[in-house]
Amino acid sequence: MCTMDPTPDAIVFDVDGVLVETQGSYIEACARTVHWLVVHDLALVDDGPAVDAATIRAWKRAGHWNDDWDLSYAMFAWLSEARGSTTAQRRRSAEDPERAARAHVPIERERWERIRGIFEEIYNGTPVATARYGVAPLVRQERGLADTERVLLEAGLLRDLALMGIEKVGIVTGRARADWDAVRARIPLPLGTVVATMEDGRKPDVAPLRKVVDALRPRAFVSVGDTLADLEMVTRWNGSGPVPGTAVMVCPPEDEADYRARGARLFIRSLADLPETLRRASSPPATR
Repeated sequence: MCTMDPTPDAIVFDVDGVLVETQGSYIEACARTVHWLVVHDLALVDDGPAVDAATIRAWKRAGHWNDDWDLSYAMFAWLSEARGSTTAQRRRSAEDPERAARAHVPIERERWERIRGIFEEIYNGTPVATARYGVAPLVRQERGLADTERVLLEAGLLRDLALMGIEKVGIVTGRARADWDAVRARIPLPLGTVVATMEDGRKPDVAPLRKVVDALRPRAFVSVGDTLADLEMVTRWNGSGPVPGTAVMVCPPEDEADYRARGARLFIRSLADLPETLRRASSPPATR
């Protein structure tokens, strides 16, 4: 069955986890930030990671924690309520992460600013974090995990999409503008790519998507993301937007059921799967 009508002529990419491999940078920075906090602020004995990548992914699936600063804050608050004098004991005794991720976490601004600073020292390194965000050095990490990031987008994929008539390109990222600028030159995006960053609005708010769509003026678009916030942003857009959008989710097989339950219909494991997935989705049903 054809799931894209009219045929899209624009594509809107998320960045982290889609165009850039961030398992070892943003995800790891979140895990290390929470771990640093429970060891230093709660004085726990360090006998293993306080959180792991699977736990962070479970929180992100809840849809409220696309922002890694907010996520680090919330996960530290979650572990602060658990029992135990060691990091492993806190991890084992904490409330179920998926249930905790659905709860409201009130933000205390001064504490949030401090946690953001710790995250940025780990992600960008202390010299960059202090220069870019003015944080007070606490972690004192010379090189950040951002140096490990690997670009996933290849120019050949954009050529394949252009041959399908998808020539307009946009970016809607949860990165701050400064962090986007730091990686932009490494990504083979065409001239005229329209970009919306955190400063334009936070997903799942449609404001950043509106900025991109208004500039591209497509007849329809495809949005490629890897979190529930990406999917919900497109769902909200389709409730009132002037042109239709189709969400494509980059996710492992074990996450597909959750996204399908929220309305997603197209899934890929990597960007290399995107052109063929879109061809199948745009093909009319076979006749007999």
